[in-house]
Amino acid sequence: ADAEGTGAVGAATPALDRQAALALAEVAQGFGASADNGPGSGPGQAFGNAGFGTGFGQSPSHPRSQTMTAREALLGSSFTATGARDGSGGSLALWGRAAQSSFDGREGAFSLDGETTTAMLGADYARGKWLVGLALMQSEGEGGYRDTEVTPRPASQDCPAADDGTTPERCRQAVREGDGEVEASLTAAVPYVALQASERLRLWGAAGYGTGEVKLTTGMGQALSADIDWTMAAAGLRGDLLPPPAEGSGPALALTSDALWARTASEKTAELAAGESDVTRLRLGLEGSWRVAMEGGGSIVPKLTLGARHDGGDAETGFGVELGGGLAWNDPALGLSLDIEGRTLIAHGNDDLEDRGYAASLAFDPDPATKRGPSFSLRQDWGGQATGGLDALFAPNPLEKRAGSGEATGRWQAEAAYGFPAFGGRFTGSPHVGLGLATGTRDWTLGWRLTPAANANAPDLSLGLKATRRESDTAEPEHSVGFEATVRW
Repeated sequence: ADAEGTGAVGAATPALDRQAALALAEVAQGFGASADNGPGSGPGQAFGNAGFGTGFGQSPSHPRSQTMTAREALLGSSFTATGARDGSGGSLALWGRAAQSSFDGREGAFSLDGETTTAMLGADYARGKWLVGLALMQSEGEGGYRDTEVTPRPASQDCPAADDGTTPERCRQAVREGDGEVEASLTAAVPYVALQASERLRLWGAAGYGTGEVKLTTGMGQALSADIDWTMAAAGLRGDLLPPPAEGSGPALALTSDALWARTASEKTAELAAGESDVTRLRLGLEGSWRVAMEGGGSIVPKLTLGARHDGGDAETGFGVELGGGLAWNDPALGLSLDIEGRTLIAHGNDDLEDRGYAASLAFDPDPATKRGPSFSLRQDWGGQATGGLDALFAPNPLEKRAGSGEATGRWQAEAAYGFPAFGGRFTGSPHVGLGLATGTRDWTLGWRLTPAANANAPDLSLGLKATRRESDTAEPEHSVGFEATVRW
């Protein structure tokens, strides 16, 4: 790192800063996700909303495989444990999650990339309209930096040649030649609070502080280190401007918004300059729909979403506006449902960025309440993410990381299942088969699911087992087996 703080440490701290800040902000956002959150439901919604098999048919668009290690299995895991209500009507919950993300950046002539692993453990207490909690976080980041040798070089990173014509290994108190490695660790505590201000409005906020260390190993074998500290604040709300109709026809309009600020600073040492970085994020979204009730209990619901997001500070920056819409139809008498959705990035600070996706799905299930009997689903996707309302815009990834998925590549997924009573009718067992098609790849799946039967005195236990055969036009067939278990008490 040089005297102006523009070297590898200056590039590493914003990367670690953003990943840690966004991970914890997603925790806090979960507590404002709905009006009926109970203790622990925030992390549960933020982390546990993807059930077994939700990725079916998506993998053919990324035809690669690898062996899952124990560490990777832990990184995809989370838990939430909620206790019974006490004498005052409150209840305590414990939750945890591990996640991994990557970062890359550039500072002058130097480029930096690596990975960040974050483990979080939290506890919260809910009573009445309030929820308060504390999250503890341990984040580890490691990566490497390289001199890209771009020309012309920034003045602060241009070393004049010595009298003998050679370039010095050090100039302006900075390492100028060779590659190197960067490691950073951060331990933080983040208290958070949520308030159900009214039936239509929920508010949440979080603040945090942490300390750690960043280490730099140069290509010449030098080991340099400095202490770092981290501060963050985030707040948000979700409100129903027009609540959904309890029955019959009518409009619904919801507003969701949040703001995040975080700062990371490294101390000045005899060998490293002090560094400081800030990241900010502002998001605002509107979700509207109009339910038209039909005779026989069916409905038609047109939907429209509009969102804006701005990432600022010393890491990835950008501004974007997204528009989404769709149409949902269902007829319980026929057991049919149709859902058409789409979204597109309609404006961005970089006009070259594109991000859009569309999807259409058709499902047949004559008895969805019990999950028994035959069922069938068919879905086609084009381009990037099409579903989830404002989830695409409100994903933690920077806009630049999501853009570029505007090509209308198609993916087909189909699944057929049959549910039957199991274990004395307390559970429903569902064998299922599926097929996923994408350009040059095919996924054949065979699996079995076990879920508690509706209105049955059964433990809240769900099991899933799925085997997949992947065929590719350019590679040998691959086989994989997946298992999932979910227990709630």
